[in-house]
Amino acid sequence: MSSQGPKSSRPSKSQNQPSVITPSRSSSSSSSSLSSHLAMVELKQRILTSLSKLSDRDTHQIAVEDLEKIIQNLTPDGVSMLLNCLYDATNDPKPAVKKESLRLLAVLCATHGDSAATHLTKIISHIVKRLKDSDSAVRDSCRDAIGALSSQYLKGEGDNVGLGSVVSLFVKPLFEAMSEQNKGVQAGSAMCMAKMVECASDPPATSFQKLCPRICKHLNNPNFLAKAALLPVISSLSQDLDHWVEKIKYTSVEYLVGAIAPQNLESLLQSIHECLGSTDWATRKAAADTLSALAIHSSNLIEDGTTSTVTVLEACRLDKTWTGSNFLYASTDSPCAS
Repeated sequence: MSSQGPKSSRPSKSQNQPSVITPSRSSSSSSSSLSSHLAMVELKQRILTSLSKLSDRDTHQIAVEDLEKIIQNLTPDGVSMLLNCLYDATNDPKPAVKKESLRLLAVLCATHGDSAATHLTKIISHIVKRLKDSDSAVRDSCRDAIGALSSQYLKGEGDNVGLGSVVSLFVKPLFEAMSEQNKGVQAGSAMCMAKMVECASDPPATSFQKLCPRICKHLNNPNFLAKAALLPVISSLSQDLDHWVEKIKYTSVEYLVGAIAPQNLESLLQSIHECLGSTDWATRKAAADTLSALAIHSSNLIEDGTTSTVTVLEACRLDKTWTGSNFLYASTDSPCAS
């Protein structure tokens, strides 16, 4: 009896064929990531090279044009990297580099508004920090940058709640800077606030009306040394009546006001009157100019505050800042008075 041995198993067709290796998605993704990383490294080097050329008169304009071109062609992924480069450049010892970096921050925001909006708090913070610079031209660049950002981000209709929160992004660091015991920083932050109000397009009126009590607080603070720079903010608030006139009912009387609420006017006038008696000529001049602006743009000042204001101005008649005639003219001849 023959015994049958076990059948030898023949290798299947698939086992005989060599396996085909296909590239994985992860390796493809890694390659793409590496390419993006290298492109960013190259772009960063180009940015840093251009920023370094800003300090040289011979290469300054070429560098400016190159940086503006970079901003125009920048992808959303590169916004954060460019911002960090500009932040560092604002600390450069050369004023030309600092001034241009501050300007480019505003240019970047104007070009990539949505992508830069998420960085707005940090952008404003870096601009405000530069107000400590001893060079007045750098502080002027800070003012212009704040104005450009205000024009870009403080625009809307009515009392939009979201826009009100954007106003606070500007106001909070500027008021904090005003609390520093440094006249240059105080004056710079006041100039920035005036520029912010001036450049805003249809901002929420109630958010700006909240500025008045805080402005009064600083005007009445003996440690605040930049009253002459802060008073124009009040002028800007009243002059914005032309952009966003709002009717507010107060004690059954309807007043036309800009960003100055009727309930704030009495304390505001008192603060301005006290500034007229300051020993600092620039403060007295700014106070007189502010009263003239208020007379033109605020009807309830004309109705309720003329007598006390003219009395204060009469006491300053011999002062070369005296503008009593301007105030009286505005009171009787302005559109608000009719």
